[in-house]
Amino acid sequence: MPDTLTHNPRQNRVLATLPVTEYARLVDDLELVTFPTGEVLYESGDSLEFVFFPTTSIASLIFSTENGASTELAMTGNDGLVGIPLVLGGDTTTHAVVVQSEGGAYRLRAEVMRWELDQGGSLQRLSLCYAQALMTQMAQSAVCNRHHTVDQQLCRWLLLSLDLLPGNQLDVTHEMIARMLGVRREAITEAAGKLQAAGLIQYRRGHVTVTDRRGLEVRACECYGAVKSESDRLFQMLPAHRSKCRARPNPATLRKRAEARLKQARPILPGAPWDTERLVHELQVHQIELELHNQELRQAYDEADSLRKQCADMYDFAPVGYFTLDALGVITNVNLAGAILLGIKRSEHGRHRFAASVKPEFLPEFNRFVSDVLDAKCKKKCEIVLMAGSQRAEAIVRIEAVPDETGRECRMVVSDITAERLAEKALQERERIRRARRENSPRA
Repeated sequence: MPDTLTHNPRQNRVLATLPVTEYARLVDDLELVTFPTGEVLYESGDSLEFVFFPTTSIASLIFSTENGASTELAMTGNDGLVGIPLVLGGDTTTHAVVVQSEGGAYRLRAEVMRWELDQGGSLQRLSLCYAQALMTQMAQSAVCNRHHTVDQQLCRWLLLSLDLLPGNQLDVTHEMIARMLGVRREAITEAAGKLQAAGLIQYRRGHVTVTDRRGLEVRACECYGAVKSESDRLFQMLPAHRSKCRARPNPATLRKRAEARLKQARPILPGAPWDTERLVHELQVHQIELELHNQELRQAYDEADSLRKQCADMYDFAPVGYFTLDALGVITNVNLAGAILLGIKRSEHGRHRFAASVKPEFLPEFNRFVSDVLDAKCKKKCEIVLMAGSQRAEAIVRIEAVPDETGRECRMVVSDITAERLAEKALQERERIRRARRENSPRA
């Protein structure tokens, strides 16, 4: 069934919740992989080389005892990610991760994930929220397995699995469910028989179809509701935006990192002169391939830096003012035209509030305008008058503003329309004089 689906990173809840800018930065590093049921992604003690964002697959977090007994404490699907130890600062895992339901996932290299987490952006926030949701699921699973009946445990497990897959069918055996819940297979067969007799599910070997989800929810214990409500609550929280200055893994450091990894690896000793010659040849060819690939990557980085500088120049030397205000109206960013318009130093933008330059009689209108932009989260326009400064006269400006992705900052384009309004006023005055003369002239 998963193979017939169209794969898209946005099928994963964490990736779908990312702001457009962070998602665009990440999407080229995401690699689609597919897994069969039963594949082991990690064993206990393994180093984390990748983080996985499931889309159509489900992975189970399995904890085992020394005598070989095992149980599932949590499952991860399109609601989160596999690799939480890395999010929490670890390099290895204390549990095994096994594919419970076949399907696809997008994997991200550990070094790229660490860099993204270090930025303190939305991915870090969402990953930590999911870590909390996962801990809630583990805690509820422990309570459920200790205090609730096998029937209730089975209902909870089916509902949690169903939430992570399209449709109402699970490809799973009684033996697998028993292993996940840490109970005897006969107990699962008996519980499944009761659910089928009640018309809640239909079971044939290796396939479970839920025919009455509402009835299954009523029959389940409170653990399912607690896990689902906590997960939904955490993902409704707005991600915080922070930035760090550490450079992202760059092709310029590729060789240095490769040499460091080579020192940690055990050397392969050739067994014959012919093997030595062939091995040297293969290594030389591979080295040239890596160098060419590295040159292409460096060129791509240079082009990206060039585009960034061009965009920065366009921003600075635009004929209109660009401003970013926080929720308190403090100017957090401004271009050169905007700084000149207000008569402030661009380097001191964090010390100024835009409202301080607004003419007092227009201040209520401006404050209401900014509040409406942040509340409605849509584009709005207004016209106000700025007070005269030491180096400029009073100015009439048109403001067009939109909120940022979080709704906590207001981004404004400010255009000086003083000359335009004065010209309109002059035309109106001229027309008024012409009418007055026409009305006062003696009639023939």
